[in-house]
Amino acid sequence: MHLKPDPLPKVFPGQPKIVFTDVDETLTWQGRLPEETYSALAKLQRAGISVVPVTGASAGWCDCMIRTWPIDSIVGENGAFYIDRNSDGRLSYIYALEESERAINWQRLQRLKQEVLNQFPFAYQTADQAFRITDIAFDINQDREIEREDAFTIAQYCRDAGMVAKISSIHINVWRGDYNKASTADLWLTAHGFDNDEAIFSGDSPNDDSMFSNFRQTVGVSNILPFIEELDSPPMYVTDQPGGYGFAELAAALLGK
Repeated sequence: MHLKPDPLPKVFPGQPKIVFTDVDETLTWQGRLPEETYSALAKLQRAGISVVPVTGASAGWCDCMIRTWPIDSIVGENGAFYIDRNSDGRLSYIYALEESERAINWQRLQRLKQEVLNQFPFAYQTADQAFRITDIAFDINQDREIEREDAFTIAQYCRDAGMVAKISSIHINVWRGDYNKASTADLWLTAHGFDNDEAIFSGDSPNDDSMFSNFRQTVGVSNILPFIEELDSPPMYVTDQPGGYGFAELAAALLGK
């Protein structure tokens, strides 16, 4: 049994330079980005604290976010790549795997996706599947709602087929390759000249376990509490509010306000 995380301090200890954060139900809440969250992102950027979303979201969503939000980098599709935006607004993609390996994996994933849809009547691909370039994803609590036990069944079927499968609060993400959110976050830190202890992480689900275990200081928004027993490494702190409202709490603590 895990101990409940400590309440988030009003003033965050230390002065991190990087805030890695999940997106769905960590920056958003019930599928929407609150005004408070967008304002928090802008305030952190003005204060010189870089926010880098680390998400299972598709490449299409990542492209939209980095072009329209006050962020300059994003890690997408559970660590398959990160995107940087330069001062001219141009984007560059850095992948965890070589193109030839990605192409082989993609074909295997497409076959597996069809197997899962044929095998399990409660399986539904995500609405953003057409905008994914390295993984497949099944909807469990976004546009469709299925029992969590059924989600575990799909995930295990994919693992038995030799894939990595992670369950978030809304999706099952499935990919092939020796990478995850944390490994690519570390690649980003090295490429940008930061040490691991200069970063913190905030998240909301078991899909974030690799990130919770990778950083010394971690924060869960309050909607993580039902999933604490599924985490190998629960967060150090938890906010009072859920989703993006909880992230706004974190931003205020980081800014000392």
